[in-house]
Amino acid sequence: MTEYLSPGVYVEEKSSGAKPIEGVGTSTGAFVGIAEKGPIGEAKQIANWTQFVNTFGAYIANGYLAYAVYQFFSEGGTRCFVVRTCHYTDITDPVKKTALASSGTMNDDADAASIKAMAVWEGTWGDKISVEAKDATDTTLTNGFKLVVKYGGVEKESFDNLTMDTIEDAIDNISAYIKVDKQGLNPNPPKKATPLTLASGNDGLSDISETDFEGDGKALNGLHAFDVVDDINIVLMPDMSGNRDAIIKGMTYCQNRKDCFFIADPPKSLDPTAIKSFKEGTGTYKGNAFNSSYGALYYPWVIVSDPLNPKKKKYVPPSGAIAGSYAHTDSVRGVHKAPAGISDGYLDSVSDIERIITKSEHDGLNPVGINVIRSFPTSGIVIWGARTLSADPEWKYINIRRLFLFLEESIDKGTQWLVFEPNSPALWGSVIRNITAFLLRVWRDGALFGSTPEEAFYVKVDAENNPPEVRDAGQLIIEVGVAPVKPAEFVIIRIQQKTLSK
Repeated sequence: MTEYLSPGVYVEEKSSGAKPIEGVGTSTGAFVGIAEKGPIGEAKQIANWTQFVNTFGAYIANGYLAYAVYQFFSEGGTRCFVVRTCHYTDITDPVKKTALASSGTMNDDADAASIKAMAVWEGTWGDKISVEAKDATDTTLTNGFKLVVKYGGVEKESFDNLTMDTIEDAIDNISAYIKVDKQGLNPNPPKKATPLTLASGNDGLSDISETDFEGDGKALNGLHAFDVVDDINIVLMPDMSGNRDAIIKGMTYCQNRKDCFFIADPPKSLDPTAIKSFKEGTGTYKGNAFNSSYGALYYPWVIVSDPLNPKKKKYVPPSGAIAGSYAHTDSVRGVHKAPAGISDGYLDSVSDIERIITKSEHDGLNPVGINVIRSFPTSGIVIWGARTLSADPEWKYINIRRLFLFLEESIDKGTQWLVFEPNSPALWGSVIRNITAFLLRVWRDGALFGSTPEEAFYVKVDAENNPPEVRDAGQLIIEVGVAPVKPAEFVIIRIQQKTLSK
């Protein structure tokens, strides 16, 4: 007890003992795809489009990753992780990637090798880099020189007053374009002559497959690069659109993690009959039907403006725009709201859709879990479906699955303090109070069904589900039941004539 020595008023802070459970994030995107440049097999956090361009480059003709990321941010996304991939000759060994960095050797005045310049990242983008040695500004510097780096003929960087002793420290991990390696034991400075253009870059896309996108759990590449990232929620692989094996691998990855959801892209140019076959694994698309509550399929492809060719339409997979809509709906309405409808499903970054879907065509797609993107004259381009790919009616709605992911992860992280606490009725009461307080907030936000908390959820931690044999095994069993709000998918208005009586 504190000892007070003089008269006065003393204020003491006392802990309530409560350990509030905080809701986890639900809108962080996770992209795997092919890019112009950037690290391969490493998850990089991206906060905006400019940061993506600086890290991974802009649009490329043979890939959809950049388009998807741009749409994600345009539709309301605020944060994502991006993994660049390529083909590996052995997916279990991250060194065995087929992508190569552009490089070239600068010679000295005697035409002996001086320094080797290499692009910082693999890919053909590095073939646009040129390096030129010039006179140093400091004329008193012995064997000093300046190195000018150009990209596409435009000067981007200049490293002045270099010597062969300082060049590696001055450029490596500082330049956004090159790194250098001195050749030989005591090389002379590079001669000041014609600029060296780097060459022989390779994007590593030949023979790329769904295996390169899935990656390996030990190599931590592809999807498994996210294994070291705790906070991802929405997973997509736009460059694997139409690849059934890749979709299954993506949903399986999410199901194994139990904290994220996969958005699947269909093949381009399918009619309603073909997209149904694609989903069910029939006809041309042999295999098992998609069946997972951890994924959703959207159809058709969408049309966006193309900076590479402004005069032509650009058809892209819809997953990037859909992921952004998820993030926007989560922030405005909450994860319990289905990311669909006139308002929450409106796609601002989309100018048109590949194919207009009629109501009768939609009638055949919605029941089998194909979420259609519709075009309405007064509403524009909107998401008009909210179903998972699960055959289990209990998990057929996207918002239900994502709500449970939110609840499970929030409660899991908010109860870590329980480990090694005395397993007694006092602890049980504390657990009930903390989880109840959290679920009350969720209920008040409109995520749970019921006019009272008792109708919306329950938390059970007592001697019945924690008998002596459970406690002797070192276990604490917490049972939580919730009644989620399901979307009003079918609004039925019944109108009849009323006859006025005399």
